[in-house]
Amino acid sequence: MPNLFCMQIQRSLSPTYEKHLQDIFYAKDTFDERQIPQLFQKAAVLHTALHHTSPVFFLVDYTRSQYLVMSGGTKIITTYDPREFMEGGIPMLRSIYQRDDFKVYNESIFPANIDFLSSQPQHLHQEFIFTYNFRIRNKAGRDVQLLQRGCYITSAATGLPLFSLGTATDITLFKKDTLIHHTIERQYDVKGRPVQALMAENHFYPQEEDRLLTTQEHRILSYMAEGWSSKQIAAHVNIAENTVSNHRKNMLRKTNTKNMAELIAYAFRHRLL
Repeated sequence: MPNLFCMQIQRSLSPTYEKHLQDIFYAKDTFDERQIPQLFQKAAVLHTALHHTSPVFFLVDYTRSQYLVMSGGTKIITTYDPREFMEGGIPMLRSIYQRDDFKVYNESIFPANIDFLSSQPQHLHQEFIFTYNFRIRNKAGRDVQLLQRGCYITSAATGLPLFSLGTATDITLFKKDTLIHHTIERQYDVKGRPVQALMAENHFYPQEEDRLLTTQEHRILSYMAEGWSSKQIAAHVNIAENTVSNHRKNMLRKTNTKNMAELIAYAFRHRLL
């Protein structure tokens, strides 16, 4: 019999990140203790390999808002000593997290992760990799763009995250815009062969003005809603057909829609048409 901690929980799905941290601190969640040594074993191997290099490797305990492991690459990337994160916990990260990016994570990305986990069997949760980018402010006051990839250990009772294990990489040299890209992948083996599958993808704009459609995009969208083809639009507006396609891709990304039907429905719902 595995050694299970007790459980006493009544919580709604899709909480914000901050609400989840508040709830999980006082709740008594159920999880298999045998998973913790496995996590620490993974952490020990990666921590040794990454201690003086980037990317940052971390292991966080949501139930106590504490970091259990933080690799030495933290200082290279963030300019903060890893001990500052170990001592300050999640509030330390929150204090240097770019405000608009944290709002997106708190209100959109984390709830999307919870929604996804709630749709999957709990025993598969560790197979899913959650990736997104965000900005932090270093000691010199400069923004650093990070790409974080990680997985969760979740409660056997609720499926909500109790621990998170992952890496964060500095992508400042390659990332010049503020768009936040969020993906969920599944990584598993089929007959000993690793398989990776994209399960979900979202785009978020921290600044409202970046999310707005341009005048040209509004114009093209209105023609699309009337059933015009890309070729017809290109001829009428006097632009290349590829440019019409690029405008379509931009509008899909800005509205977080997956196809033209969703885009047009979004446009009517938000009075863009």
